[in-house]
Amino acid sequence: MELRQTLIAISNDARGWLQAWGRDFTEREAVESGAGDGRPNPLAWQLGHLACVEDDVGQLFGASDPLGPSKLRARCATGAPQPPPGTTYPPLADLWALLQRTHERLLGLVESATPEDFDRAPRTPNRFFTSLGQAVYEAALHENYHVGEIGALRKALGKPRIG
Repeated sequence: MELRQTLIAISNDARGWLQAWGRDFTEREAVESGAGDGRPNPLAWQLGHLACVEDDVGQLFGASDPLGPSKLRARCATGAPQPPPGTTYPPLADLWALLQRTHERLLGLVESATPEDFDRAPRTPNRFFTSLGQAVYEAALHENYHVGEIGALRKALGKPRIG
């Protein structure tokens, strides 16, 4: 399997896990984080965060405008403060639709990349990756990390395990 196909497969696999672990949340559950210290951020935050990450990668490697609203970026982007209880988020349908758009744009960058593009540096330096190929790979790993967070969230909320 060549690099392009591998990156697309890894990215799509991570998205499949995210959907499997997060699609059955209700709007009410999506804004809850469970109880106690160290609790995971709400599902709505996790989805917004992952959309912001993919959006950032897209912008660092060619896209001109962000797809996500600035209000969501302020709450969920990398480096945003922990959301306090009562934080409001867009409806789940809007978050899933945004994730679809950011994912499609990310995969579009991979599909249109030349072999040399996979080694191309981002427009501005980034502490998490140094090339397009690494950025797409790291975004998928990061998404799977958040699938684990959603697993912990499911447990905190008393939702059934997946699988």
